[in-house]
Parts: sequence; C-alpha cells; structure tokens
Amino acid sequence: MDLTEYTKAAGMFLKAQDVKDKPEAVFVITTEGEMVTSDKFNVTRLHLLGEFDGEVKTFDVSKTNARFIEEKLGTDTSKWIGKVLVLETYRTKTSDGKMVDALNVKDVQDTDKVEVQKI
Repeated sequence: MDLTEYTKAAGMFLKAQDVKDKPEAVFVITTEGEMVTSDKFNVTRLHLLGEFDGEVKTFDVSKTNARFIEEKLGTDTSKWIGKVLVLETYRTKTSDGKMVDALNVKDVQDTDKVEVQKI
C-alpha cells in the first residue's frame, strides 16, 4: 500500500514538506498578493494564492523571497499573476534555536517556459 496521498502535508498553506516531496516544485501565482497581519505574532506577511501540484495553496512569502520576486517582476503584485515560482527548501534556525525546513524561491519564470500541471 502506498501512503503518499495519506501522509502528504494537508491544508491551504504551502509547506516545506510539499516542496521536499516534489523535486520539480513550481508554484503558479493565480491572484494578486495580499498583505496579512497575524494576531498571534503581530507581523505582516505577504500571501500569494496559486497552484501547486494540482492544488490551490497559499504561499506565506518571507521578506527575503518577496525581495527576490520583486527584483524579477517589480513591485506590483497584480503583474505577478501567471508567473511561476521555482521552489526549493533549505534548513534554518528558528528564534528558539530549533532547526526547520523553509521555502526558498529559486527562480521566477513565465508559465510558457515551464510545464505546469493543471487542476
């Protein structure tokens, strides 16, 4: 029995494990970005809605990743729609010293340059 579907990370947010499970990980931006403030941590983050591996996911974009995307596509997130983020993971240390996997935007491409699985 193959447990891949059962053990796959669930939920609406894109997780590092999603990317680790898919070597050719791409995220297609489908809507304009939205700034969201977390009550729990009192920080504002950029959220991008898009397609990943045939599912609709929210990418909680770090400032580092946002700067990289901005460098490639400009500051207007409405112009990011349809662009493809090529993703990878890396290890980082949290504020409490725990090592975790995190998402990194490796490249930004047009959808016509990448074969994307449609929902």
